[in-house]
Amino acid sequence: MIVNAAQPFPELSWSWTRNQTFLNCKRWYFHAYYSSWGGWRREASNLSKHAYRLKRLVTLDQLFGISVHNQIHRMIDESQKMTVEEFTAYVRKALNRAFWDSKYKQEEWYQQPSDINMLHEMYYDGELPEQKIEEYRERMTVIANHLLSSQTFMDIFDRKDKVRLVTSERFRMFELDGIKVWVVLDLVFQDLESGKFVVVDFKTGKPSSSDKVQLLLYALFLKEAFHLPGLDQIELRNEYLATGKHASFTPRQTDLEYVQSLIQTSVKEMKAYLRVPEQNVPLDMERFEQTKNRAICRRCAFRELCDRG
Repeated sequence: MIVNAAQPFPELSWSWTRNQTFLNCKRWYFHAYYSSWGGWRREASNLSKHAYRLKRLVTLDQLFGISVHNQIHRMIDESQKMTVEEFTAYVRKALNRAFWDSKYKQEEWYQQPSDINMLHEMYYDGELPEQKIEEYRERMTVIANHLLSSQTFMDIFDRKDKVRLVTSERFRMFELDGIKVWVVLDLVFQDLESGKFVVVDFKTGKPSSSDKVQLLLYALFLKEAFHLPGLDQIELRNEYLATGKHASFTPRQTDLEYVQSLIQTSVKEMKAYLRVPEQNVPLDMERFEQTKNRAICRRCAFRELCDRG
């Protein structure tokens, strides 16, 4: 299968999500960043429309994380804490709406996938196990309690006069060797007493070995965006909302060099799958290998395109 070379693809860029998709499965990567591109257009091919529709699927865990983050940033933007009950009510409403859309608005989603929620589990399995629903009900309250008593919320709400909010969640970009690198910063604030810039990443899941690397990406951006003379002015912090714990560290120059090397290596490998690198035109779909790990397939939105639905 050859993607239409006349079809304009966006320039090649890099993000942590793109890198993880590339590492998980090259075919998943192809559909996420190439075959789905332009699938919203009326004149798009059937494959592009199909892939674009599947790209809009969201897992329950992803939706839960998005809903939690939405309420975090709502509180930060409005400078007003919610109660546990208010927080869980908003998150529950978002999950309930997605369940309703997935169950009763399938035809509307098929026509307008960007406007309607469709849960990955409902699309492929037809239902959500009651045990999973109960698990998320319990997680909501646990996460709400841990969030509202977190170090970060104490900093920005209880020490308002001693911190300066720099940014809440926004897409940010810096360039490395001519490639745009995109990062999504949950929160950055400056502690006016210490002068440090504190970068916070809120996590709703379990701690991962990649958590530190993601924070280092943010440090790269921050150092360039604010022209910081030294890394000792940066504190990187993960808030683990499932456990109520946080982990902080100050990056070293060797850490940033490692992350720069990771990005450069990843971009080089991605370019090996381009037929026209200057235009970000990919090789044929068949050249993008399918993973042999079926656990990855089960998480993939595009698995029915590989006859693994």
